[in-house]
Formats: sequence, structure tokens, C-alpha cells
Amino acid sequence: MWRSYSAAQPGSSPSGFPSSAGPYGPGSRASFELGDDDSRTPISATNGYLRASSGQSPFGQSDLVDSEEAAQAYLAWQENHPCALTHFELFKAAVDGKRLAVFLDYDGTLTPIVSNPDDAKMSEEMRNVVRAVARAFPTAIISGRGREKVEAFVQLKELFYAGSHGMDIAGPRVVNGSSNGGSCNGRTSGEFQAAFQPAAHFRPLIDDIFEQLKRRLKDVPGSSVEHNNFCVSAHFRNCPGEAWQDVISTVEDVVSEHEDLRMTRGRKVVEIRPKVDWHKGTALSHLVEALGLSQQPDVVAIYVGDDHTDEDAFRTLEETRQGFGILVSTRPKPTRARFTVRDPACVQVFLSGIVEWAKSKSNGWHANPCCNGWSATLTGSGLMGNPREEPAGAAAVAAGTL
Repeated sequence: MWRSYSAAQPGSSPSGFPSSAGPYGPGSRASFELGDDDSRTPISATNGYLRASSGQSPFGQSDLVDSEEAAQAYLAWQENHPCALTHFELFKAAVDGKRLAVFLDYDGTLTPIVSNPDDAKMSEEMRNVVRAVARAFPTAIISGRGREKVEAFVQLKELFYAGSHGMDIAGPRVVNGSSNGGSCNGRTSGEFQAAFQPAAHFRPLIDDIFEQLKRRLKDVPGSSVEHNNFCVSAHFRNCPGEAWQDVISTVEDVVSEHEDLRMTRGRKVVEIRPKVDWHKGTALSHLVEALGLSQQPDVVAIYVGDDHTDEDAFRTLEETRQGFGILVSTRPKPTRARFTVRDPACVQVFLSGIVEWAKSKSNGWHANPCCNGWSATLTGSGLMGNPREEPAGAAAVAAGTL
């Protein structure tokens, strides 16, 4: 018999996770609560800058004051993690003359966070931009979702995909640039030997865990269970009041029965994963190696993501000096990312900006436009033609005119 649900008490949080008294004061909350993605604070972004909304606050005068304080805290935080749009010149300086490899999260990065995970559909505008990115740079999506589900959402055969937090990796369904007939380091362009499932032997157990959670959470209002091939997600975004506590405790109980499983958290979701030394960071390194780009001084990898699990990729890039991360967040938080953007709309503008940059002489792929499994196919005045001088500066990117 489930408890009757009421509003959660201020400061309450699931057991085992940080309380609301986080590093940014008593108002900050853990990402699985309202904190990371609620829209309560009436702050808007214009060309990458924050400003407090003018006019009457729908939440009252105290919330308007809070919004001004939040805006100042965000701007102070960006002194250490500059906006990739307003400081696009800094980004270009970091990749000048380099061969760029692009790695992207999906939920909260290429599409907004939604109440129903099955509704996280990519917009056609974002799809077109990501397609252009994949034609200019080797591009992969690394998601906690099942790989097939992400592929169905994205609908782009040119990409590399890594699902289940990188535990299910596959190369493009089509060969980019097969018309080139070129080669890279002795290999024919288009060759990619990196289909990889490091946790394949856990699949029967994960299937059983999925059925257990569906059965045990069926009476918890607002909860949902998602099978992601090599991990299982228990969502509580739509749970009323304190119902999320039953989701957490149920997952904890299930994990406690299996010494080879562990629980991790995300944005209003907890997940059960195998205890394997594999995460988004190791998946990124695996892909860089498979592409033949590891230990190459002219290669810079970037990873764009919004979630707690994306910090593994940010940390890997920082520690290996292979590149850097870009965090998608409307709130200040501890991160290993070098740059930030606010939301998926800003991600789209940023990606449009690097597509334009790809056409310039600063792009290192002009000298050797292919690697294992990928060849540049950006047309027009881009990689398949002659490189041009770069006309688009930071102001154009920040204004969203690219």
C-alpha cells in the first residue's frame, strides 16, 4: 500500500544524494529535483547575455528579487565558464588550425527536457544543423538512452551513436564521403571497426530488472520505467508530492540485491547500470581511438551536454587534454566543462557557428578531410570546395544570424 502523497518539505531530498544546501547556498537543489531545469526563475537570455525580465513577475516581488540575484550568480559563474556564443572568439582560438571532433548528448542538449521521455523529438531545424555538423566534422551522439531509440529520434544515418551511456556503440549507416574514394593513414575512408558492447553479457539481467521495476513501480503515480538496452531508467519527473521517494527507495532496494549493479542519477531520473568501468568519458575515448584521432596533436574533441552523467566526458577531455566540454545549463553548478550555453536553442546557434567556421581556412580538416569511418562532405564554399576566409565573427554567432 503506497503512502498518500503530499507536498515535499523544503530541503528534502532522496536518500544518498546531496541536500538542498548545495555549493550555491540554501536555494540550490539537486538536479533530480526542481533545480536544473525548472523555469521558475523569470530570467531570459538575449544573444547569450542574461537579463532580469522586466514587468510584473508572475511569482511575486520576492521571486523578481531572486531572479536578479540568480542572474548575477550566473554571470559570476560564467567568468570561469564563459558562454560559447558571446565568447566565440575564445572558442575559435582554441580550435584554430585543428581537426575538430564533435560529441553530443541528446536529451536537454539537442532537444528540451520534456515530461514524457517518449516525446523528446528533435526539431527539423536542429536535425538540419546536426546533419551539417556531421558533414563538416566526425560527429557522435553519446546518450543514456538505448541506441536504437536515439537513432529513431535523430533520424540521421551519418552519425556515430553510443547508447546506454556509451555501452552500445555503432558507426554510421551510410559512408560519409564515399564519393571521395580517398584514404586516411592507409585505410580506405569509410572503414570503421568499432561496434562495441562492453556490457553485452548483462543484457538478460537488465531485462529482468526492467520487468521488476515495472511491476514494483506501477502504483507510484507519475513514475515511468524505460529500458535502455544495457541500463534501466526510472523517471519521476511527473511524480506528485513525495512520490519520487518511493521511486528512489525501490531502485535502491533492487540494486541492493545485485552486487554487480549500481545506481546513478540524472535529471529527475535514477538509473540501474552494470558495474563496469564504462561511462560517457570512456565511450568518447573509445570513439576517438576508433576514428584514428587519438594522440594526434592537431585534433580537438568537444563534448556538449547538460546532465550529471556528462561530467564523465568533460572530466575525460580535461584529464587527457584531448579537448574540452561545453555545459548546457541555466544555473551555475560545479562542472569540468570549459564553456557553457544556456539551452538547446543556444546549442543550435553554436552548432551553426561551427559549421560556418568549418568553411574557413582555420579548419584543420581541409588538409586531410577524412579519418576512419568518416569523410568531410560539406559542400558549397565548404570542405568539398576551396576553403574561404572566415567572415563570421563572434557577434554574428551571438546574434544567431549564422
